[in-house]
Amino acid sequence: MFLKGLRTHFRETPKRTLLIDFSKTERFISIGTLLFYAELKRLIAYGGGAVKVRCTEPANDRCRQVLEQIGIYKLCGHRSKVKPTRDDVVHWRVAQGHLVDNTICAPAIEAFEGQLALPMINGLLGGLAEAMSNAVHHAYDDVRNDKLNYNELRDWWMFSQAKDGYLSVVFCDLGVGIPTTLPLNMPKAFERLILRKPTPTDADCIREAINEGRSQTGLPGRGHGLGNIIEVVENIPGGTAVVCSNRGRYDSRDGVPMLIDYNESILGTVIYWQVPLQRLASEV
Repeated sequence: MFLKGLRTHFRETPKRTLLIDFSKTERFISIGTLLFYAELKRLIAYGGGAVKVRCTEPANDRCRQVLEQIGIYKLCGHRSKVKPTRDDVVHWRVAQGHLVDNTICAPAIEAFEGQLALPMINGLLGGLAEAMSNAVHHAYDDVRNDKLNYNELRDWWMFSQAKDGYLSVVFCDLGVGIPTTLPLNMPKAFERLILRKPTPTDADCIREAINEGRSQTGLPGRGHGLGNIIEVVENIPGGTAVVCSNRGRYDSRDGVPMLIDYNESILGTVIYWQVPLQRLASEV
């Protein structure tokens, strides 16, 4: 509903200053935070800088630092004196692009060499490259159903965060979503799906895309689509993979999948990986 309100402001009242009130914010969750960050950047680009965006700082110190670390204050034209110092904030990283270029994301993953096995590093980088390719080549083939027909660049966004012994990586695009592109990009898979379920939900479509794209070799990073992206972490103890697209959500925790459907669409796709980090020898 919050993102819906942002879109409504830019569409219907662009001459009014937009004030985002963070004063009571107590927590930022990586999936939702990246989606908000990406949507705000898209809307500001859509408005051509004409919409004045302002914000209030949270009372919560950690939240104040997060907003500074990921660049929200800068987007809102807010001059903050906050200096990120907390261990659970300073490791947040943000990346954005509109090409399939892993060199943009690689530093955020390779920084944990020694705490991640090399196959996992390669698998995450392969998954990100696959997600970029999907965003650049498929996600923006049509305009979203939000009456804001801004589609100048095929942008993607990424967050990474190290916290409590885990590395979290989140990737998103603001395209038309997997349920919309499935009939076009995987027509046979979609036909099989509607034979089993004539009115599939968005979560059903995500699962079908994952199953269709699973690697035949069982190895990560082989360019077999969404299923390969999930396989990167789904068989790792403590690993989590989540795909949200439009109204659907697919969760795989320790290799056990779960489907969820929501009433509201996120108008895009978010892919989330979380993997445990090993302790460095210097810490033992």
